[in-house]
Amino acid sequence: MNDNITILFGKIINLINKNRSLASLIVVFFVIIVSDSLFHQFYPQVISLLEYLFALGKETHGAVDLTFAPEIWGGVLATVLGTLIIVIAIAAESTPKLMDLFVRDWVSLLFIWFLILASIHSTIIMYYFEPMERLSSVMLNTYVYLPISSILSLPYIFYILLYSKTDNVIKKLYSLNINDIQGLKKKPIHLAMNDVKVIEHYQYQLMSTIDQFDDLLEYISFKEAQTEIIRSVGDTVREYMHNKISYSPQFFSATDTIRNNPTFRTYVEHQYKDIQDRKTFYEVKSFKMMGNAYIRKMEAGEYELASLIASEISSIGILALKLKQDDLITDINIRFNTFMRFAIKHAVRNNEPRNLYNLAFHYSTLLQGYVDYNKIDLLKQGYFYFKFYSNEIYKQAANNPSLYFIVDVLTAELKKISILISEKEWNIELQEHLLKEILQLDNPPDYPKDDLDQSVNNGVRVLQIGLALHYIKIESLDFAETIVSDVLDDLAFFDNQTYLNLMEGLYNRIKFSGPTFWEDTDRGNTNIYFSPDSDKIDDFKKILSKQMKKRLEKLDRDVQFLRLELDKLKSKKEKTTLEKEKIIDLEEKINTRRKTFFIK
Repeated sequence: MNDNITILFGKIINLINKNRSLASLIVVFFVIIVSDSLFHQFYPQVISLLEYLFALGKETHGAVDLTFAPEIWGGVLATVLGTLIIVIAIAAESTPKLMDLFVRDWVSLLFIWFLILASIHSTIIMYYFEPMERLSSVMLNTYVYLPISSILSLPYIFYILLYSKTDNVIKKLYSLNINDIQGLKKKPIHLAMNDVKVIEHYQYQLMSTIDQFDDLLEYISFKEAQTEIIRSVGDTVREYMHNKISYSPQFFSATDTIRNNPTFRTYVEHQYKDIQDRKTFYEVKSFKMMGNAYIRKMEAGEYELASLIASEISSIGILALKLKQDDLITDINIRFNTFMRFAIKHAVRNNEPRNLYNLAFHYSTLLQGYVDYNKIDLLKQGYFYFKFYSNEIYKQAANNPSLYFIVDVLTAELKKISILISEKEWNIELQEHLLKEILQLDNPPDYPKDDLDQSVNNGVRVLQIGLALHYIKIESLDFAETIVSDVLDDLAFFDNQTYLNLMEGLYNRIKFSGPTFWEDTDRGNTNIYFSPDSDKIDDFKKILSKQMKKRLEKLDRDVQFLRLELDKLKSKKEKTTLEKEKIIDLEEKINTRRKTFFIK
């Protein structure tokens, strides 16, 4: 029985919210009727009090000419409505959702209906107060309703002017959305979710607000307002994530409202079932809105706003890890990888790496969250994605040299995470696996590097050496040896002395790189090449020298063996066709032995 009453109450509240204009009309009408009746009932006492205080009897009030009242009411009503129409019409051109908010604003609806009904009240009593013997209504309208309306008209006009400001519209949308999100926990609404129409109503409420934010973000040109919109969307998603555990399971059903929404209109049946099972329709809706906004801001050159969107997605991902909403992490990974794909295309087309620089930082923040919450598989997946995108960028960097820096940035971000997991003493085999991923960041498979000047980009080597110095400091020498072995692959492209000279340049770069850079970037002036362990360079040199000596000795032995075999064949006076072919093959092997030996 109690549940039925609760459901009925919830339906009434829902009906009122859907028909606010009619509800406000009914409320104001009854307020006027009740106040008029009460004033009429206590009218003798009021007259006695006025006569006692001001010597104003009933005859005095009856002698007042009331024909002016409707005209004054008309003036008040015209002033308020005229101002209202002008302000809302003009403001709605730049803020298209203002009209929708206004027609649902209780203050405006109640005040406008009060003006209209009070003016009607004045017209009726002007002609019929004597037959109805309602002089009390005359006094109520003339000395109460009219002064109150006149006094409140100017504040209400100021209220509308402030209401129409863009930042206030954003705050209003945000507050309405938060109220809807929190209201879904209430018992009446929870119980009413057995009705599909109720479910669709609240789904529409939430998704329409995201659409409104999207429209505002596209229409409004002020950067401050756009920043507020992006933050508001992020805040509403986080608030929703905190509360969704308390929602009725039926709320997440893939209703016709979801299916007909533009975001999900092209989905197929298994996708609807997927978002229903994972209960993520609202988050996916928000992510797609922010994804579209990211592309627009990136193409428009608004780097700060694009970066802010990535930051909000990363923050939502960290919260999903905290709340153990693992299903949502899949969508966040998809969103970041989509960002990376578009950012790479934009960077290649415009030779502009700034968006990728910012995006790598925020993506890395998410990966650090995987470390904090011990999500090993997600972290391994993240390393793979970074390697994949790094290889893609490295291929494009030959024609867009500024993109080499992004390979360095991706390496630097993974370096930070590898240092973090070493400090947390994660499994050695896992650390080794992740280290090998880092060492492949500048080594795209099946990509010919013969004609590439290996001295063009040595930033990755600087960062890898910096990571080796960290391992030397914590006495993880096996990892340092692994890095040295990879660094020695560059011997395939240089003679010994040139290689050592290049390495000496890298050592000096590490020694003289401070923690900050002398220019300000989108991520401040942090120097990604800085290593706090530069005092371990001599130890690194010793390991490098030892490995280099062993590998060169082995290379020399291999070449000598090939030369002996070649000399033996050449010494024959009569050579078969097979021997001649083998001579050519051996000569080619000797000529290319250094390269194949070091990069195998």
